[in-house]
Amino acid sequence: MKLAVGALLLTFVTAVTAGFFVYQFTFTLTEKMKTAFPTQSLQLERVDVNNTCMTVSVRNFVLVEVQITGVYVNGKANSLTENIFVSPKGVVMFHLHGAYVEGETYTLKITSSLGSPLVSVIRYD
Repeated sequence: MKLAVGALLLTFVTAVTAGFFVYQFTFTLTEKMKTAFPTQSLQLERVDVNNTCMTVSVRNFVLVEVQITGVYVNGKANSLTENIFVSPKGVVMFHLHGAYVEGETYTLKITSSLGSPLVSVIRYD
């Protein structure tokens, strides 16, 4: 009887100790993955607007090349004249031609090949 209780207690202590180490390893790995794969890969650096053109600068925060697949102004797709790729940790600038009115607010949505869309509200002053 004493032997069975001792074996059971030893099994319990071993399982708790192993669980502690597995938990720490998993928690550390999860934090590293959050750093390696951020939820937002692009950041809006700068936007300049005039009556006919919106000039947009976007920064890439990940370690892989990201393609900008679509740009929308107030929900309407804006045709890109060329494929836009942002190098790792790089900045790219592109132009969105259209009719922009001073004093108006525009919602800019940029979709990419990686991560969630980048959405920003731009006011033309």
